[in-house]
Amino acid sequence: MNGKWFLVKYIDDVFRNEPINVGVVVTSEEGVGSRFLGQRPDGSINGQRIGKRIAGVETYKAWVKFIRKEAARGTLEDRIEKLARRVGESYVIERRGPILDGRERKSPTEVADELFVALVSADAPPTLSLDALAERAFKRLALPPGHVIDHNVDYKVKIRDVPQLVTFDYRYAADRVTLMDRVSFARHGKPLMQSVNDLAFRIEAIEKQEGIQNFVALYSGADHSPQVERHLRVLDRFARTVDLNSAGAEEDIGEILGVPALPG
Repeated sequence: MNGKWFLVKYIDDVFRNEPINVGVVVTSEEGVGSRFLGQRPDGSINGQRIGKRIAGVETYKAWVKFIRKEAARGTLEDRIEKLARRVGESYVIERRGPILDGRERKSPTEVADELFVALVSADAPPTLSLDALAERAFKRLALPPGHVIDHNVDYKVKIRDVPQLVTFDYRYAADRVTLMDRVSFARHGKPLMQSVNDLAFRIEAIEKQEGIQNFVALYSGADHSPQVERHLRVLDRFARTVDLNSAGAEEDIGEILGVPALPG
């Protein structure tokens, strides 16, 4: 692939002029490839993953959209010349050089991904797994003496008179029983739909046969894209939903369980 590549930078303090790399763009006759900080697999931007140094999530998203559009139209270089004349701009697009054919043929997207890993990803904030996020939240709950949150809890139910075993990730039993389950929005398409439907199925079975009415779906807003909004609305009909990446996750869980959250 013969093409060009560009490095996108953000300057949080224009006076100090200390930019951070936020994205790369690769253009060629084969098409355009790009990768930006906070980018989800579907190409949308997750504002929770762009880092605290970047002010204005919506402005950042607008710049990413603008840069991609200009690159697709083949007018990015013209825009760079015009932007260079503007003083005090927080976003800078640098023309870095050509990309020449190598032994291994790669698409613009593959090249962009490699450049992103080398130049940008080190600036990305680390992320925790759903399991780790849940454990972090539970540690901040002031559970009464003798009370614990059980893990991997099994229930025996019958579906059309056939014995079945259903499992929930967590259970808290006090005045009432609350069952909690993790839902990964990092999945896409059919796997995500299946996991949401599976949780709904288990909740309905337990409601009917065990009389438990309190359920919580734990998810990470860092993995939440517009494409999964419909699945989140479905979950809201069956359970309370808590974003484990939100600042008030511990307080939300504590309110549901009826226990206070410890100061952070």
